[in-house]
Amino acid sequence: MGATVDYAPAIVARRGSILFLVEPLPDAGAKEAIGQLVRFLGQHSPEILLVVVTPDTDVRRIPLEAYDEIYSESELRTLASRIRKQNPEGIVRPFEKPRPAG
Repeated sequence: MGATVDYAPAIVARRGSILFLVEPLPDAGAKEAIGQLVRFLGQHSPEILLVVVTPDTDVRRIPLEAYDEIYSESELRTLASRIRKQNPEGIVRPFEKPRPAG
């Protein structure tokens, strides 16, 4: 049986019933942090969006199963705008995940 690990995201933003959990990920080689994000995603509700922010060069190297949405460091304004424009009464807008580098 696995151990329980506390998870405290770096930033929490609420828009109505929708919670954005924003987590910086300094590089794609952070295997332990990526594993924790993957495990968290397997357990959270649809009203929670796990958002990863990572260096521009790593966006396509982070596994798709480690986030709901991902933004590069140069897209922080886009992320802020996306959270601000989320209708607190509406459904979560779809996010097209970038294709992995290959």
